[in-house]
Order: sequence, then structure tokens, then C-alpha cells
Amino acid sequence: MTANTITKSEDWIEIEGGRPLSGSVCVQGSKNAILPMLAASLLPEKGCSVIRNVPPLNDILVAFDIMRHLGARVDYFPAEKVVCVDATHLSRSDLPASLTSRLRASILFVPPLLKRLGEVRLPSVGGCPLGSRNLNYHYRGFARLGADIISEGEFLIRGEDFNGATLYLDFPSHTGTENLMMAACFSKGISIIENAGADPEIIDFARFMIKMGGKIQGLGTRTLVVEGVNELNPIDYYAMNDRLDAGLFMVAAGIAGGKVSIIGVEPGDIRLLTEKMLQMGVSIQANGHVMDVSSSGRDLRPVNVLTCPYPGFATDFQPAMMALSCIADGQSYIRERIFDERFSQVAELRKLGADIELVEDDGLAIVKGPTIFRGGDTRPDNIRAASCILLAGLACPEPITIDNIYQIGRGHFDIENRFQQLGAKVVRKSPTP
Repeated sequence: MTANTITKSEDWIEIEGGRPLSGSVCVQGSKNAILPMLAASLLPEKGCSVIRNVPPLNDILVAFDIMRHLGARVDYFPAEKVVCVDATHLSRSDLPASLTSRLRASILFVPPLLKRLGEVRLPSVGGCPLGSRNLNYHYRGFARLGADIISEGEFLIRGEDFNGATLYLDFPSHTGTENLMMAACFSKGISIIENAGADPEIIDFARFMIKMGGKIQGLGTRTLVVEGVNELNPIDYYAMNDRLDAGLFMVAAGIAGGKVSIIGVEPGDIRLLTEKMLQMGVSIQANGHVMDVSSSGRDLRPVNVLTCPYPGFATDFQPAMMALSCIADGQSYIRERIFDERFSQVAELRKLGADIELVEDDGLAIVKGPTIFRGGDTRPDNIRAASCILLAGLACPEPITIDNIYQIGRGHFDIENRFQQLGAKVVRKSPTP
């Protein structure tokens, strides 16, 4: 079935591929750096913080709603991609389930609420359904710094006197590192965070905290040393660009063919993705912060991928690489070591003709190419799976539809228009009234 033969109640995206891409595209601001900055902007007791390079992504808009619920004034200017946050009159410590169920990063609001109001009520948190992602190391870390944790269907976290401690993450979690860093900044004395994440977004967030007045050492390493301070101040900060957004357009040029110039790339942040694509036969040339990517869209070589914490191959790039592997000539082996349900895109790719074998006990997908994609209707359940199907659509001359497009809007802004400017036929459609 196609979009013309079924009744739809929500917007969808339709792609007709087979067209090489040509032109330039700008990388958006980094959602994963901006979300903890938004939470940290609630720490100053007076004054307005300004964060720049903020795209109107669904997750960011949900974060704004949470902040307003808590009593902060949030003024967002989407055309300028600037947000102003004034948390002088923060008044509520309950995080609403209707919003936290849509945003896993809701957990980032715990430290500022503890600092400002002395408690926080946190129901379940949502986001992408990627399997088991334990939040216990967040709570254990807060407890070591002096918080009381009470679980009665929801978490009630209380504390007024916080002291530095040695903290350890079982896994170098993105949000775990950011949360403990935030809490350590207002805890008396020295805190040491072992097995911390070292992702570029964590480093950018640490720089944000340092500009606010935080004292943090060890950026980019697995050990952070944080000295607590009495006060954190509002600031004006330009957030980094999004390496995941850059990666999407890099793989798009590889799978569709043609040549794309991607503007606003930090080449060091995407080194492994670049190397894997070069191995497959895609041409990539960095010119400062512009990445030129060109490909024939065929005769690509298969690849092996193993996801690991940064600086390893990012789990967020894995679904996109699976789409690219589908058109490679031979078998590609993709191993997922971060999330146990990061292969949800496989069922959607199979609808489009992909031959993929899953070895579930080993977290392994064997992609047997080359695939001749066929048209079909899909409903991916997370940001990266939706991006994967969009990429597959660029290689398919028959119409492919993507429902549940809220997901792709969580991570990529104005995606259809940005692809249209490269010559792709990617169209957002709405139900007939």
C-alpha cells in the first residue's frame, strides 16, 4: 500500500528517491548539548541566560514547556534560534508526567530543582524506546552528594546540604555525566566523577558550566574533577553544532549519490563515521568546517561496525550506517553494544526489501546487499530509525512513506525542506480534511 491507498489521521513524509543530491546544507545546533544547558539555566537565582544556535526540535520544545511549568520565563525566537531563560521566580518542583513521558532528558532537571527548591518529584521518563537504560546511577550519585531518594511509584528526591564525593558511573552515560557534573558544581568541596562520558556534547556543556562560574577539570577524559562553588551566574552562550545532524547528510550523499557540501562540521567529532564511509567507497573531503561528500550511490563495499562509547563509533550513527550497508555489494556486520533495542529499524527496512539477519544473543545484524529497495509504508519508533528509513527512501525510486514523523522532528529540524534544497523529493503531507 502507498499513502494514496490508506486513510491517515496525521502528517506523514513521502520520499521518492533515485535522484542524486547536489548543493549545500547547514548543520543545526546540537540537541544533546542544548538540553542540559537548558536545565542548567535554572540554576542562577536571578538574571536571564541566553543560549544561541537552538533549533526548534520537538524535544527542545518539550523542555521549554517543562521549564515554564516550573515557573521559569522562557522566551524563544525560532527565526534567530535564540532562547532567553529567566528562572528568578522558579516555583514548582513537580515534573509533569505528561511531559516527562515524552523526554528522557527530563532527568536533567533534577539538579537545578534540588539546588533551588530543595526537592523534586519525578515520574517516569520517556524518549526513544531503546531498551533498558537504568537511571540508578543518577540517583546513587545524588545520594552520595547528600540527597535523600524516596521511591513510591515516582521518585521524590530531597536535599539541602550537598557535599563533594567520589562518584562512579557503571557506564559512561551522557546524561549521567552531565547530571553529576551539575550537582557537583553546587556541592561543597571536591567531587571526582570516574568513568565519565567524554562526548563532544558533554565537553560543550562543561564549558557552559565553566562560563557560569563552575570549576571543572578533566574535560574530554574519563575522570572529571569538580570543585563546588557558592553561586552560578546567567550567561550568553553559543551551543555547538550537531554531529548527528551532520552525519545524517553525510550518509544521505553516500546512499543517494551526487555531491553535498555540509557546512558547520567539526571533522574530529565524526572521525570514525568518516573512516567507515571512506572504507565503503564514499569520497569525503574536509575543508575546514565544510565537509564535501560525494558518491555514485552504487558499487559500495560492505563494512563492519561496532558501537562503543565515544570516541568509539556512536550508536546514534548505527541505523544510518545500516541503511547505507543495504546498498553495499556484500555482507556487512553491524554490532550494537550500547542499547539492546537499537535494531528496531530492521523490521521497517525489511518492509522495503532489505535482507537482514539478526543474531539477537550477540547484538549482531548481518546486512546482505545489495538491496533493491521497493516502496512501502513505514512507522519507525525513534529518531534514528526514522532517519534510517528516510535514507533508504533516497535510494528507492518508488514512494516510501514515513508515519510517526514526530520522531524525526525530535532530532532534525525542517527535514523535508533541507533535503528539498539538495534536490531530493521529500515531501510532508497532511490528511485530506
